[in-house]
Amino acid sequence: MAGPEASSIKVVSELTALPMGTLRAWERRYGFPKPERREGSNRRVYSSAQIERLRAVARALTRGYRPGDVIRMPLNELSALLDGTLDGTLDARSPRGGSAIADVPTFIELLEQDQAKRIDDELRLAAAALGAKRFVVELAQPLAVALGKAWELGRIEIRQEHLMTECLTTQLRALLATHQVANGEPTVVLTTLPGEPHTLGLQMVALYLALGAARPRLLGASTPPDQVIAAAHAFGAQVVGIALTPAADLASARRDLQRLARSLPSSTALWLGGAGASALGKLPERIEAIDSWAALDAALARARATATSARR
Repeated sequence: MAGPEASSIKVVSELTALPMGTLRAWERRYGFPKPERREGSNRRVYSSAQIERLRAVARALTRGYRPGDVIRMPLNELSALLDGTLDGTLDARSPRGGSAIADVPTFIELLEQDQAKRIDDELRLAAAALGAKRFVVELAQPLAVALGKAWELGRIEIRQEHLMTECLTTQLRALLATHQVANGEPTVVLTTLPGEPHTLGLQMVALYLALGAARPRLLGASTPPDQVIAAAHAFGAQVVGIALTPAADLASARRDLQRLARSLPSSTALWLGGAGASALGKLPERIEAIDSWAALDAALARARATATSARR
């Protein structure tokens, strides 16, 4: 039974500056804090000892420690850590230096804590340390996958999923502006079909193509097939790339792809990627399935060779 000094999760959140969603996520993942239940209801309540320890954890986070490094430490160790008197080497508990790069689990933890500024800072640091191509392949793409899984498991809310998507998109666009080649080849029109609102994957592909000296043209999301065709003609595109998510209406997507396959010039390659592409099964003959960065490299090489041959 909860004691008389027990506080609700809302009060604890106010006292520690830790979001209620973060407290719930830590309870699931780390087993702390471990609230009791108020008699006669299912409401979480927390003891004063847990609140004091959570305050110490919150202070450690502001100094650069990760939740996984400090969440299980008893209060006396946390206090010694914060005072700089903890004996022995801290190893993984030490704050990360300026050259360290946050990994995917760390980004998810920061998202659970609604630490938007830290996310932006860590993404900029990672982009600078890794370089644009490794940033896409080693961080952005795995983080996007982990983000979807975290949302499916209920670790994050939809607003948090949107926040991370925007943070990643902002960083990818900044890198694209820096690395885009004015006279790149081939020109690749990138978009999603009607009813597909997600473009994060396209942002990654656009940057990857630019780093390969191609010229990506992003149309955004939910572009009708006739407008995709018009854009391909307007830009003189050698390639049209379509992204498909698992939530796509497969029947509608197949019809739209068949129309593109019929209507685009035979010299224009048609690429299909995204996590939903495999669900379509057998694709129209001229559509190339892009299911990895290596497949994208190979398709880009073929498109460039075709463009070069056409000029001769």
